[in-house]
Amino acid sequence: MEADFAIRLAEKFETPFYAYDLGEVQKRTQELRAALPLGARLLHSFKANPLPAVAQQIRLGGASAEITSDGELEAARLAGHDLREALYGGPGKTNHEITSALAAGVRWFSCESWLDLQRLSGAAERAGVDVQILLRVNPAEAPQARLAMTGVESQFGFDESLLLTVDARARLNLPGIKIRGVHVYFGTQVASVEAIAQNTRRALETALRLETALGFVCSVVNAGGGFPWPYANHGPTLDFSGMQAALTAVWQESPLHETAELWFEAGRYLCASSGSLVSRVLDVKPSRTRTFVVLDTGIHHLGGMAGLGRIPRSAVTFQNLSPQGGAEITADIVGPLCTPLDSLARGVKMPSVAPGDLLAVPNVGAYGLTASLIGFLSHPAPIEIAYLHGEVVQVWRWRTGHQQLPQVPSSL
Repeated sequence: MEADFAIRLAEKFETPFYAYDLGEVQKRTQELRAALPLGARLLHSFKANPLPAVAQQIRLGGASAEITSDGELEAARLAGHDLREALYGGPGKTNHEITSALAAGVRWFSCESWLDLQRLSGAAERAGVDVQILLRVNPAEAPQARLAMTGVESQFGFDESLLLTVDARARLNLPGIKIRGVHVYFGTQVASVEAIAQNTRRALETALRLETALGFVCSVVNAGGGFPWPYANHGPTLDFSGMQAALTAVWQESPLHETAELWFEAGRYLCASSGSLVSRVLDVKPSRTRTFVVLDTGIHHLGGMAGLGRIPRSAVTFQNLSPQGGAEITADIVGPLCTPLDSLARGVKMPSVAPGDLLAVPNVGAYGLTASLIGFLSHPAPIEIAYLHGEVVQVWRWRTGHQQLPQVPSSL
């Protein structure tokens, strides 16, 4: 983000804060839609960033909502989504969550197990509605992805072999359930157009096998996505040249092309580039042979979906928005938390910094705040600022802290 604009924001709002450029969200959404086959549907995975301002911009770009919780359901509603078009997934849906989703108008669900299917059927019967089901499948083959979610023992989806057994067709025949298609998510951060096309081909082949074995008309194939973007640094991005042609060729080769819709889902690609985390230097502390730069942010705000001890500390980029000049230093960048694990970077070379300087981390619009250890040490969550063309559009804060519930009756 522009240093002058970030400095003006820091004069008006306390640090640390996340700032999201809605123009970047708009650009990435348009890019990705243009790289998909004509007529393909794009879903926004709210787990990457559920902020309503960001989700609204993605919706305006033509994407539907892919959600997995009550909180994401509410965020999708606030972002203006027609929840009848949303897809609700996740391997551990509770009866409460399913009932809430149905009451809000959700009718499409990604189903991950036999028990999940039974819960969906029971809730549909009680609500007096039919639900449209995509069977999430874990095929045997592994994908080309940095984080594989198929081809391994997994909590996600049915192992394909379970759906090819002799009794599988009968087990799918439940009241309130309409089997409409297949959902395959091979993995995330897929590094090439060829790998994305190959994963899409495998998803279509899986759907065709199951349509034949289970005797239903497959009207939707959700081929997942895994479209990559660098995290917290200025790493290389994927060149989408030729992706539409490659995916269109794969799609047109499939016998399902004439009868089904092709869906893709994305989160990281749509919003990662929009986000910067702006923080202030609290202290610069020499300690024997090392220098520690202490910030007012840390792993409670930039957890990277990784939990304690797994932050990519060698790969985080810090932009000094208020440079001091002077010689380059080698420093460990740490946060204010009372644990040595609160480290964002180790041994990085950077321009000299001083207390009060503003630093910004780029490409954290996905898996930033809500993928972090927000509750640890009970610091307030940083505010989140959405801006467009240099003007602040919306300001939000994630709510944290304990709320006392009514006292449990003594009879219990």
